[in-house]
Amino acid sequence: MGTEPKAWYKAKLPPPTHVWQLDTDLEAAYEGMEDIGTGPRYLSHVRKGEYWAEYGGPKTNYMSFFDAYRVVDEDDIVDGRIELIGPDIPEQEPEVTYPLAMTIRIWGSELKEEQTDYALRGILMGVMWTEGWMFTGTKDTIWIRVSKAIAPKMSFKILGQAIRASVLTMCSIVEACEVRFVVATPEMGGADLIDEMLKETRPKWEAIEAKAREMVDEDVDMFYGCTLCRMIAPNHACIVTPSIVPYCGMVTYAACKSIYEMDPQGYIFEAPRGEVFDSMLGWYKGIDEAIWEKSGHRHKHFHLHSIIKYSTTN
Repeated sequence: MGTEPKAWYKAKLPPPTHVWQLDTDLEAAYEGMEDIGTGPRYLSHVRKGEYWAEYGGPKTNYMSFFDAYRVVDEDDIVDGRIELIGPDIPEQEPEVTYPLAMTIRIWGSELKEEQTDYALRGILMGVMWTEGWMFTGTKDTIWIRVSKAIAPKMSFKILGQAIRASVLTMCSIVEACEVRFVVATPEMGGADLIDEMLKETRPKWEAIEAKAREMVDEDVDMFYGCTLCRMIAPNHACIVTPSIVPYCGMVTYAACKSIYEMDPQGYIFEAPRGEVFDSMLGWYKGIDEAIWEKSGHRHKHFHLHSIIKYSTTN
């Protein structure tokens, strides 16, 4: 594994203002975070007047982004390295708003490209399940806040540590994680700096999306479902097909397939398409049966293509 940081972007970035190197022993993943709450109970919305700082969102015209990708060469990642360009949380003024770039690199000897979305969930839980943080949106529409209540004992080092700890403990196939934050102050170029970074990032996203669009529902007999949001909606279940992603936007058909293969007892379940009742409505016998069971016997019918009758439980 590498010991020296590699260039992440061709865009000219200011030098790091803070660099931290974590203990990479998995037993020490949460060391030093004993007074910071973690877990689904801390999933929250930080409201106006409650936040110390916010990143992205409407005040920046959503000129911020979150990116996570797999590193192929083990020597191109420095496990446990957290880098910050810009001011840390204690150095920021109360209720300030900045554009933000958050980039996470992961590596695993058996980690495949199509399994990256599985790891992405672990990464996002590291933010969303850390006390005092709000995370909404995806990719280049993110909106993040940190609360005034947690700000005195919070830093980007701790957030980066929470991200690494979450993905390594939730996704054992990931063996290394490196995190970089760019808090783009006006002196650094603000939204223009983030825009330059996005020009390099968006083509990669577009290539992945183009590949996904090559497959249509009729190409497969097996769909997949997701019940992750049961932590906030007990009867919730989504169906994911090559043409349909859940409203959270956090998982694709290929990712569901990979997640199920790695964790068949987890939150992703198989949903055989079965007999076609109405292809226009997206009404299938197998989907009805799967949703009936996974929704706690609440929903008997499920029309994938309708928002009027038997619409999805999203």
